[in-house]
Amino acid sequence: MDERTSAQSLSHKLGNFIHKTRYEDLTPQTVQICKGRLLDCIATAITSQKLSVPSIARKFCQTTHGGSSSIIGLDKPVSAIDAAFVNAVLINGTTHDDFLEKSHVGAVTIPAALAVGEEMGSHGKDILTSIALGYELVARVFLGGPTMLPRFRASGVAGVFGGATASSKLMNLSSMEIQNALGLAAMFASGFGEGFHTGTMDVKLNVGWASRSGVSAAQLAKLGANSAASIFEGESGFFKAFSNANENSGFMVQDLGKRFMIDDTVYKERPVCIFVQTHVGLAIELLQQHQFDAKWIEKITIEVPEATLSNPGFKNVAPFISPLKARISAGFTIAAALLNRPVDSYEYYENTGDAEVLGLATKVALSCHDKDEGDLVKVTIDYQGKTFTASGREMDNLKPSHKKVLSKFDRLTQHIDTPKREQILEALSTFENLENIKNLASVLRSI
Repeated sequence: MDERTSAQSLSHKLGNFIHKTRYEDLTPQTVQICKGRLLDCIATAITSQKLSVPSIARKFCQTTHGGSSSIIGLDKPVSAIDAAFVNAVLINGTTHDDFLEKSHVGAVTIPAALAVGEEMGSHGKDILTSIALGYELVARVFLGGPTMLPRFRASGVAGVFGGATASSKLMNLSSMEIQNALGLAAMFASGFGEGFHTGTMDVKLNVGWASRSGVSAAQLAKLGANSAASIFEGESGFFKAFSNANENSGFMVQDLGKRFMIDDTVYKERPVCIFVQTHVGLAIELLQQHQFDAKWIEKITIEVPEATLSNPGFKNVAPFISPLKARISAGFTIAAALLNRPVDSYEYYENTGDAEVLGLATKVALSCHDKDEGDLVKVTIDYQGKTFTASGREMDNLKPSHKKVLSKFDRLTQHIDTPKREQILEALSTFENLENIKNLASVLRSI
């Protein structure tokens, strides 16, 4: 690729955009959303501290030495790549973290931004800008390669760019260095969804590795490593590999800079897969209206978009060998909701042998509706000779508000000492005014 062609490449355009974007380019609404995403991710990370996957991730990092970045709940400072890795696993640990364009974007972007921001002594405004840009790149990579699903896992293969972008911005890389960081991140991208069928740890570690790889890509670019300018749209590039085509690659930069895609992020009310959130909510609505007695339910039909039906784990059935396998199962989650189980509680899903739930789940029928119905989700219950139906647009009820995010934070952190909770809330409410995040990091290490 010659110099003229290189200047037209997607990575070149993105590198320039990331390099030139400043805090002043964010709208007040986007700034508030960035702060809300930070608060939400910190809350979900705090709830995951005692889980086995983060424990393994911490042990993996114990052999390394040095660094000035913080892992939530660990007093010892570590390297930025280690902090990004473990905090990403923590954020994603309880399946309660946010979502944008098929990726758990906060879990891959925010750990990198906090780790590198702490290491660099970055101002709060710069960290918020890096977060907005990280979310932007993760979403745009999926726009350029929509058919990567379900062949690959978007959080791994698109998520690596969140970490790379946030890190590159905070390291003050040049536009060419950012271009190289994006290319290296593309080379490091990985992940698929088999672990959702089995309920195993690999899919959780994949999120951490994406964030870690993103930081590594930026660090390597800063040291002088380069990459192919045509890494995204090339004949042997990212989109051809992960999406089996590059005809949509131009959508990656369409309307770049007109608005920030972080504004479209959805959050999770319940610690279950994003693709079961909507039908669980609809089931609860029907239960509240009609007070079903489960023994008289004859059939439960869930109609969803094809992309949802084919999402790894959506069709999981018993035996549920782990809570993760149950939390992403359409049958298990809707049966639990209709039996009025505490589906908002992470701890409930430890009870994968709930006999009543397993019995009702066998009456669930999953189907794909016509494409012209878009992202509609429909739940139909046949009950004592009558039919009851509720429908809604997928994830429509998952738009975060300041009130919702605060309420979720309160629920997930009620076990923490009040002074520490207040310090976190104060730091996040005034994050754009922080000279650095040293004090906030100190509180997070002590939790």
